[in-house]
Amino acid sequence: MLIASDLEMRVGSRLLLESASFRVGAGDRIGLVGRNGAGKTTLTKVLAGEGLPAAGQVTSTGTIGYLPQDPRTADPDEIALDRVLSARGIDDALREMRVAEEKMGSDDQKTRDKGVRAYARAEERLHILGGYTAESEAASIANSLGLDQRVLGQPLGTLSGGQRRRIELARILFSGADTLLLDEPTNHLDGDSIVWLRDFLKSHQGGLIVISHDVDLVDEVVNKVFYLDANRCVIDIYNMGWKAYQTQREADERRRKREQANAEKQASALQKQADKFRAKATKARAAHQMENRAEKILNSVQGQRKVDRVAKLRF
Repeated sequence: MLIASDLEMRVGSRLLLESASFRVGAGDRIGLVGRNGAGKTTLTKVLAGEGLPAAGQVTSTGTIGYLPQDPRTADPDEIALDRVLSARGIDDALREMRVAEEKMGSDDQKTRDKGVRAYARAEERLHILGGYTAESEAASIANSLGLDQRVLGQPLGTLSGGQRRRIELARILFSGADTLLLDEPTNHLDGDSIVWLRDFLKSHQGGLIVISHDVDLVDEVVNKVFYLDANRCVIDIYNMGWKAYQTQREADERRRKREQANAEKQASALQKQADKFRAKATKARAAHQMENRAEKILNSVQGQRKVDRVAKLRF
């Protein structure tokens, strides 16, 4: 479970989020949405523990699997399959077994004996971690994401950016983490892999926060929507699926638009009256009070959503 308490996020002096509190529990499959630049990626970094909030805190129980937009932190010399297996520590056990096998082939009896004992310990550890079945599971997940055995046998440094991202996604899905934080997980996936990923995420028993421009994935997977409002610097939480969210969001925006229009009308009337009173010295105080009331009325209403600018291209 993830629990965020009074989170505040900033980029420089710019406020992204203020006093946000929420939780992500088992079975919560959340679509994190908001216009570009609202702070979605920044928020997932903070929730993953890879960034610090300006204020507030994030606490978690259980493990977290985080897929950033550009995962290039792994050792470029590491074999791709070992990277996937490292999510459960299986890569270490297999590496110890390989080293032990070399010792077992030594001409020295003592070295061979040490190799036998080391191999037995490593094999026992591998068995505890899931054994060769887990290795087969990792390869199956990778294959479902379009990564064949040839790719899995290569060092990470020889792979393309898209292949490395799919390796990281396979690693996170294989990890069995309690909470998944996925930032655009369908990038570099083909159609079949995206369909497989949807089914995988729908069956995930833990918590999930996903940022995705794949409307079909969001529609089929999420059962809650967190809307990060860049104008109001808040998170609106909708305990409903994607289609119901879209309907409710539009209704909320229409309501806010009416409230904004009414507030501007009232504030304008007060300002005009204040301008008339200001001409008379005896009514200067009343004019000042009216201006304050007008300002409070405008501040009391929530800002309207700014529509994203969309480029129209014709080829």
